[in-house]
Amino acid sequence: MRPLHTIFALAALLTGATPAAASAQRPFVDTAAHRVLRVCVAPGVALEVLDWGGTGPALVFLSGFANTGHVFDTFAPRFTERFRVVTLTRRGLGNSDRPDPGPYDAATLAADLKAVLDTLGIARADFAGWTFGGTEMSYFAAANPERTGRIVYLESYCAPCGDAPPRGRPPLRPAGPPLEPRDTLTPAGAMSRQRRTLGFAFPEAELRLVTRYGDDGTVRTAVPDFVWQAMGRGVPHPGYEKIQAPALGIFAERATVDQEFWWARRMNDAVRALAQVYVDVMTQSRRASQAQFERRMPHARAAVVAGANRALFLSHPDQTERLMRDFLLAPADSAR
Repeated sequence: MRPLHTIFALAALLTGATPAAASAQRPFVDTAAHRVLRVCVAPGVALEVLDWGGTGPALVFLSGFANTGHVFDTFAPRFTERFRVVTLTRRGLGNSDRPDPGPYDAATLAADLKAVLDTLGIARADFAGWTFGGTEMSYFAAANPERTGRIVYLESYCAPCGDAPPRGRPPLRPAGPPLEPRDTLTPAGAMSRQRRTLGFAFPEAELRLVTRYGDDGTVRTAVPDFVWQAMGRGVPHPGYEKIQAPALGIFAERATVDQEFWWARRMNDAVRALAQVYVDVMTQSRRASQAQFERRMPHARAAVVAGANRALFLSHPDQTERLMRDFLLAPADSAR
């Protein structure tokens, strides 16, 4: 699934909207308080690693399917008081190398992560994986239990697991309003619209790395097709039963039309009825997946953040941080 901010950036091209013309973009300076490293993980392949510093056990954040480590630029610093925090961008994305044709399978991604830990001198770490990052984290945890502390799934499900509820084809999602004239096809324009419609924005460095904004108004994804295809077919979930680490699942729930659609108040009756069908089906599917998580991982716990966006660490950062801290800092006996 393509990330939310990439979908927004391409929306104008698909809807025929006429946003304000994009003027020459201002030079971007990344002011985030991380140290940028290049870590060689295989011959000819280096990853961008963001070292946030901090004191305490290592905490490694793993991003969504087509996201980079910069998606955590506003969230990761919250933990440096108690952890040594690291985020990274997996191969094929952002400023990391993009070997063509790969490999991009699960074993390779897990080996890349292990190589990063080795280079940084981290013998054991806690992990937090968002969506696809949870699958990547699961493979690492299953293959390297001695190097895995506690793990946090951020809105990450296990569709390929043995008794996972069938998801099928999702119901039709009503299309939102087109871009407005004030919505420029620039990172600043994307962030402005996100704040206005979602209540939060993705970090600017992330937007610039996953989407290409041309001065002529063109917008395109920065992720090559061969990366989309190889990663999508090569990384199934290993199965919850193989994971020994204490785990916490934090899930977003949008159980009403108003929570799911920022433009709900503009809907007519017909569109709202369609939206209600969508919400009912998706809520049932999410709750079934959450129940499966708790059933297949009896040593794990689950928490739900009501009204949260899928990027719940951006839409509800305080609540997400509190849940993570309570779990990661709990005495060993209470973590399971």
